[in-house]
Amino acid sequence: MMELPEVIVEPEIPWFRNLEQPYPFQLHKVLSLNSSDAAPFRSIACFPWGVDGATELWPGSLHSNEPNRHLRFWRQMIANYYDAVAVSNEKAVYILFPFQNKSPICIKLRAATDKDPRPLPNDVVNLAWSLRREAPFEPLLIISQLSRLLVFNVHTKAFVSYLRGHGGVITSLVVHPKNPHLFCTTSRDFSARIYDLSLSPQTTPKNPRWPPGTQGSLAGAAHGLHMTESEGTGFGRCIIVLMGGRSGGHQAAVLGAAFHDHLPVVATCGVDRAVKIWLARPTSRDQLTREDKPLFSTTRLHTARVHSIRWLHNDTLISHSAPAVMYQDTERPNPRETYLEAGELVIWRWLGVDRFFPSSQGDTHQEIIRGCASDYQDSASFKVVTAVSFPIPETQYVVPQLHLYQHLACDPLLCVLYPDSTSISVLNIAKLEPRHPPPFPMDDPDIVASIKRPRVDPSGVVNTVQTQSNPLPSMWSVGLDGIEGQPLATIEACAITRSGTVVAGVGTNGTLWIWCLRK
Repeated sequence: MMELPEVIVEPEIPWFRNLEQPYPFQLHKVLSLNSSDAAPFRSIACFPWGVDGATELWPGSLHSNEPNRHLRFWRQMIANYYDAVAVSNEKAVYILFPFQNKSPICIKLRAATDKDPRPLPNDVVNLAWSLRREAPFEPLLIISQLSRLLVFNVHTKAFVSYLRGHGGVITSLVVHPKNPHLFCTTSRDFSARIYDLSLSPQTTPKNPRWPPGTQGSLAGAAHGLHMTESEGTGFGRCIIVLMGGRSGGHQAAVLGAAFHDHLPVVATCGVDRAVKIWLARPTSRDQLTREDKPLFSTTRLHTARVHSIRWLHNDTLISHSAPAVMYQDTERPNPRETYLEAGELVIWRWLGVDRFFPSSQGDTHQEIIRGCASDYQDSASFKVVTAVSFPIPETQYVVPQLHLYQHLACDPLLCVLYPDSTSISVLNIAKLEPRHPPPFPMDDPDIVASIKRPRVDPSGVVNTVQTQSNPLPSMWSVGLDGIEGQPLATIEACAITRSGTVVAGVGTNGTLWIWCLRK
């Protein structure tokens, strides 16, 4: 009997790993407001859950009494809102449905008053999707306007909660990936706050006693305590305050935060060039938990303000910074000439995660977790995996906006958007090369001189030996080139969703663009 030759079938390369494909996305739909002079959309938040989200958020809890009924309700909610995209400008928030023939939902915002903090040109209305355990099939949209927090029930189309507490403008808003009733806000008041939507607002202060006083302190929110008046209406309570200050907190505005997937920690970053990792575990349901000493803090990763931070893995994070203004010659007594050092995208590991959360303990962690001075002041307990330099802009204020998308069906994808740009760059993080080590032995005079004067050379160019940053790799481009009727349009914010197959961008004249993966 004749033997047939063995046929080897090459596996098909997934689209997100096929770098030879120049344009994997194509424009699918454009939605715009009727008014031609409408304010541009500057914020976007796509509906984050899918059909399998019920088992990821509440494993086993929806399968106890009536599993078929609960899962049916969940699938019905996904069918209703799977394509919901929340966008906003300074006046209103809109929920659009680009793949369904449904009318948009318009949410009017209250105009700012003289009592509100003064906003900066870069301040936006932050948006995030959330859920409550008490009503898991009614999605909520959390809206931050200046220093206020509004919670909108998309199912009933009504505001259900109003919260306050920050003393400055809220700069970012992030929801816990596995516990969507928890969310964190960062602010220009040097602090971050964690809220729980399953609790009611605090109506009377329950603060600890400050000696020599015998009653609870009335210092207020400025010291991370309860206010003398009510915290808000509806539901939601601040349970943890990550304080700013000299002991271990941020010493400038906090710009970004990120919850860990399963550990009780949250990472923050800010204008003080610092990245910090805090313990985010409340100690009491009544009293506010005040943290002023993080488990990790360093200013050695970036040379300028850090705009965003995200978790990639159990101990791996990604953060990006703005360009840094550097002096040409630091040996002069009064140096005046400066140059811009490129901003960086850094992927790094936190080396202290096993020290605070040993894997041998499983899900049961020690009750008291405290770091030492070398942890919360300027720690070296990290390792840079790779660093990528952005192109050097004209000023230090031109910083790209990043949106990270993680899903089990694809590699981590990163959207890179520059201000006033007409295109979005999509980067596969798994394709980044590790940081190149310095040459050895270091007997080159130029290398020795660069180590003595890091980040400076006689020509004023950034010292590549010290930074060891790789150039920006090739990325896919998604843009407005060739779109009729959009000659002067710019993209202000972007996001990627639906297993990485849909890219959404918002911008000029209240416009939403949807790009889909080519078939």
